[in-house]
Amino acid sequence: MDWKEKVTGLSENVFAGISYNVDIDIYGREVNSNLPLQIAAYLNVVFAPIWAVIMMILLYNNYEEFSEIYKFLVVTVILIAFTLEPLRLYMCYEGNLKDKIPELAGFWMLSTFIQFPLQAFLLFDSRLQIYYIQVAAQGVMFLLLSIELICGYCALKYTANQQANYYRIVKLRNEIDGSDSAIKKSK
Repeated sequence: MDWKEKVTGLSENVFAGISYNVDIDIYGREVNSNLPLQIAAYLNVVFAPIWAVIMMILLYNNYEEFSEIYKFLVVTVILIAFTLEPLRLYMCYEGNLKDKIPELAGFWMLSTFIQFPLQAFLLFDSRLQIYYIQVAAQGVMFLLLSIELICGYCALKYTANQQANYYRIVKLRNEIDGSDSAIKKSK
């Protein structure tokens, strides 16, 4: 097995259906996924377990130093971030690679309104910045999330425009076909 087959096999395991080919005769258009968004999501999938381990070690080592309210806050933030990350990345994959607007919009809204504030808290709160490795890992996650937000917005906008144009063309074809059949019936 050569290197290309190994990478393709690994990518297929992480993102099932990545080699999915669209039958243009059936659908009439190509899937237009956003490559920078897909690269950022792929790197996020690879880096997320490392980030989770680092955050758990940080929490384990420093849990007793936090006040009771801060313990509750930090544990809640970390649990929400851990729980939403797989769902968010799955929605990114579904929405981007398969041109599904609801999934892409859900990914973008989860990223913007929930994950971004949580990641910003974990990065910029001075009581959590104890170890350099934690700051570096959280910085990488925040950078990937920022790239995903920007590229996700562009992908969502482009996909919505492409699908709107596609449905306009289909509607126009149906109107033309309908008027042709009405003309034939009147003759």
